[in-house]
Amino acid sequence: MSVSLPSGLIKEIDHLVDEKIFGSRSEALRYGARLAVLFHQRTHARAEEYAYRDTVERLKRGKDVS
Repeated sequence: MSVSLPSGLIKEIDHLVDEKIFGSRSEALRYGARLAVLFHQRTHARAEEYAYRDTVERLKRGKDVS
């Protein structure tokens, strides 16, 4: 897989590697990719949970859900 990144972001990643936060650029990118996936999953889970609670409350009040 090829990835194109802005030079400023590459410098930031390299700084994290230099500071031994990550062992390599690849490790840093894997970590970032995992965070993006988790964020996406949690965001959608929260939205679904909110929609469910809102629907239940509307039904309890006898209002139309649409």
